[in-house]
Amino acid sequence: MDKPTIVCTGMCNTKSAEIKYLAEQVTEQGGIPIIMDIGLGAAVDWADVSLGEVLASTGTRIQDVFSAPRAAAIEMVGRAGAAKILELHSAGRCDGIISWAGSVGTTTATRVMRALPFGVPKVMLTDMASSDVSMWLGNKDIFIVNPTAEQGINAVTRKAVANAAAAVVAMARVPEFPPGSRPLAAITSYGSTTPTVLRCTEFMEKRGWDASVFHAVGPGATMEDLIRSGLITAIMDITPAELMNNLFGSVYGNPKTWEGQRLTAASDMGIPQVVAPGGLDQAALGPLHSVAPRYLDELRTGRRKSYRGSGLPYQHNDSVTIISPTLEEVEQISLEIAAKLNETRGPTALVIPMRGWSAYDQSEALATLARGWAAGNGDGPTWQPDPSNPAWSERATLMLSVLRKHLNRENPNLDLLACDLHILDPELADLLNSIMGDMLDGTWRKGGYRDRAGVIA
Repeated sequence: MDKPTIVCTGMCNTKSAEIKYLAEQVTEQGGIPIIMDIGLGAAVDWADVSLGEVLASTGTRIQDVFSAPRAAAIEMVGRAGAAKILELHSAGRCDGIISWAGSVGTTTATRVMRALPFGVPKVMLTDMASSDVSMWLGNKDIFIVNPTAEQGINAVTRKAVANAAAAVVAMARVPEFPPGSRPLAAITSYGSTTPTVLRCTEFMEKRGWDASVFHAVGPGATMEDLIRSGLITAIMDITPAELMNNLFGSVYGNPKTWEGQRLTAASDMGIPQVVAPGGLDQAALGPLHSVAPRYLDELRTGRRKSYRGSGLPYQHNDSVTIISPTLEEVEQISLEIAAKLNETRGPTALVIPMRGWSAYDQSEALATLARGWAAGNGDGPTWQPDPSNPAWSERATLMLSVLRKHLNRENPNLDLLACDLHILDPELADLLNSIMGDMLDGTWRKGGYRDRAGVIA
């Protein structure tokens, strides 16, 4: 793309010099700028896409924006800007986007940016760059640049803005599908499910696929959006652990600014999916001092399983505290999984390993260093055996019971299997790979694999 079209957006009424300078620099770097006004307090008459045009995308009246409280105005303009940028992108008038703002403008502009598909270059110059930027990034590939100031064109900001403009124009010239691209599969992972993830990754790569591994601490939102965009066309959702993290309101759940739902895109798009409950034996919360008091009280009183009866949670590291879910919470997640998979449009297998769902969810008898919990340390910190069958996880028994009642048995695309295996067993990974391989070959049928060693239902 010789001359990519770059949308230069921002609050044109208060940052007119800055937005015009962005456009000048885009031109200097060989791009074609389009200035889009997303101001909150007044409209300008020089923008290529006026504030009135932006608001018309959602039928919002300009006077309603000007009279609304600041937070409401941000929401109205951000929502309209998101709709307008998609119109421009669909019409071939947005190969990239760049903005320069303070906190209010950053909140509005990044709302607009997050509407664009993954891969469309997005550059945000903001003096808030040294703070927590997660609320602005959401689940999208936004590049944050620190211009040192929210306004003022001087020796420092000139260079920062010129660099950012050069970057967005150069990124827009990169082909959407660079040479060597192969079909893309997603695999979800925790450190505590890694052995199986690696075995599945190797399997997909040997079949001629690229396998993108998504760490289940929030990026599952990006994965869901990539599935909906058509870039990911098969998924091994071995570790849908964000479901539990979302339930706990964890910082390692999906971004609060994301408007999608985890574990829905593959079913809606009808792509092959293999799902296992990896990591649902735990909720990953932040540092111990940040854990909600009610969880700590439940650990002290014994309502919630603590680490080795200490009344305290297990600390994965200084930044991550592991909380064991109660059986009631596991039941809630099981019902959520059933509801989300019941109407799947593509081949879907839900596989429940009965002996545990992570390196932390294993008995002392299974523990080895290679399995992520060294022998001699006792049971894993989240292990909770079934009283009726101590080799099995009580959570797994409960989940299987709930799914048997609530999964849609009439859906020919949806199958449920239980296995007398642990999620880290190579045999489990090989079963998941066999199922996915058959799905990709078009030979998968509901009700298969019952003769495989370890499959019990």
